[in-house]
Amino acid sequence: MYFFIRIQVVFFLFILPVQLLFAQDFSAGARTRSIGNACIADTNAWTIFTNPAGLAQIKKANILVSDEYVYNLQEIRSFSAAIIIPIKKKFIIGCTLQKQGYTWFNDQQIGVHLAQKIGIYSLGASFIVWQRVAGETFRQTHPLFNIGGTMSLNKHLQLGLHFSNCTNTQNDLQNLPVSVQAGFMYILSKEIVWYTDLKKQLNSGMMFQTGIEYKIHKYFFLRSGVQLNPIRLNGGIGFCNKRSSIDYSMTYQSPLGFRHQLSLRISLTKK
Repeated sequence: MYFFIRIQVVFFLFILPVQLLFAQDFSAGARTRSIGNACIADTNAWTIFTNPAGLAQIKKANILVSDEYVYNLQEIRSFSAAIIIPIKKKFIIGCTLQKQGYTWFNDQQIGVHLAQKIGIYSLGASFIVWQRVAGETFRQTHPLFNIGGTMSLNKHLQLGLHFSNCTNTQNDLQNLPVSVQAGFMYILSKEIVWYTDLKKQLNSGMMFQTGIEYKIHKYFFLRSGVQLNPIRLNGGIGFCNKRSSIDYSMTYQSPLGFRHQLSLRISLTKK
């Protein structure tokens, strides 16, 4: 069993990243990106951007900040921020802010998210106000509604499911995707966690996403992931303790170049 685990670690961390085929995408949180965005069944604070049901197991308030430097162009950035607050140990509420693009063309999102744990299940819902800005006069705003859930089968395996844009809200270009994403998180050992998702958007093909996180030290992690249709390969490192975490991811998209993302999480605990 341990031989099989070691083979997977070598494959994800060293063999996959040599490929240089990427398509443009944006992702909030360097940890999320580095494992190929395969995080629908995850339970950490960064799931507020992907499947808020994963927040239901968080017991402390958190502040998240993430900034991505895209294609070596100073003008193009992807910024995300969030705050997560537990309420009476029953509900988790969170607020998010995202801005992607540059001065004259960008997408902005403000979201409110709610999660609750019920036995082995966790449920989550999001209400998001999406706005596109182009030039000095164009402003287009739409409300989006998302729902999702996770289920813990045992101490090793957790399943996740998430529906984006359930009301099929669309802009003039019809490019606000309606999608369903399902996946699992499997704890292979104390050091290794494996993530895999399948994502289907309306009027497009199936996307396969998988990634692995390897705990190389008490506080340090190596991560790598791959997405298919289109092919996107990712990798990163991270530091995490009880109070905070710092994550870094780097990707390459031919022929545009490199993308670098740095993320910070701070846990707000009472003294």
